[in-house]
Amino acid sequence: MTRTENNILLFSITLCWAASYVFIASLPPDLSTFAYITMTTGIAAIVLSIIFFRQLRKVNRGTVKAAFFLSMVLTVGLMMERWGVNMLSASDASFLAALTILIVPALMLLLRKKPTVNNMVGAGVILLGLFMASRFSLSAFANSGTLFMLAACLFSSIYIILADRFTKETDPLLLGVMLMIFVTLFGFILWTIEEPTTFFSITYTNELLSSIFILAFFSKAYAYIVLMFSQKYSDPVSVTIIASTEPVVTLTLAVMIPAAYGAGEEMTFASLGGALVIAAGAVIAGTSFFNRKKAKSHGS
Repeated sequence: MTRTENNILLFSITLCWAASYVFIASLPPDLSTFAYITMTTGIAAIVLSIIFFRQLRKVNRGTVKAAFFLSMVLTVGLMMERWGVNMLSASDASFLAALTILIVPALMLLLRKKPTVNNMVGAGVILLGLFMASRFSLSAFANSGTLFMLAACLFSSIYIILADRFTKETDPLLLGVMLMIFVTLFGFILWTIEEPTTFFSITYTNELLSSIFILAFFSKAYAYIVLMFSQKYSDPVSVTIIASTEPVVTLTLAVMIPAAYGAGEEMTFASLGGALVIAAGAVIAGTSFFNRKKAKSHGS
């Protein structure tokens, strides 16, 4: 797989996750977070298991172990994200989620995996663009939803780094399917503890079912399987760079489908400027200009 092809796949995942805020926001406020996790990942697990039934016979101990650890991190991250999205606007939640662009390189430094100069400079430029695109206001983030989204951001960063390691060691397809199965099991156990009647406690509507199925197919089944494949041929920072464009996609969708986001979002000059700055930062972070310049200076 070429770098361009991989980046296209990563951007398609970003599009799915940005659009998912529309459907998460349309879920009933009283729907349990554990019910949301169980149903979306459960449907994804069933669909993937049917499609890749023959390949599942090749699952080994290493794959199961890797999927188990990843699923624990992902389950906590999904819980935090759902709580955070319920308390923030779509664009604010998306802005906070994109802060993985800072956390991933920081975690890599702790693991003694130093990002390139381009990665660091690009991350700074992207952060500036995020502030511009989101029309940053401290008052908008002054609630517990911010803490939940920051926690989700941290667990997402840990997930990206762990997935990078595991996809290099195991079959990404099998890892993705097993991941959905384990997250479903964890979600169902927590849901049972919270509400013993589980599925019988929900009032099913067409809107609820359509949102759940769309989230299951696109933001879970498609996104996580493709992410597994992409991470096999990429690195954590590159994955994060592409994901950092999510606020721009979210803002664009919020303008196009304002009713789905609960309130209209306006495309201002600041927002457009922020989008261009984010794009510039992604280009900087995805190239090796500074490294080549440094190498030439040493050569001379």
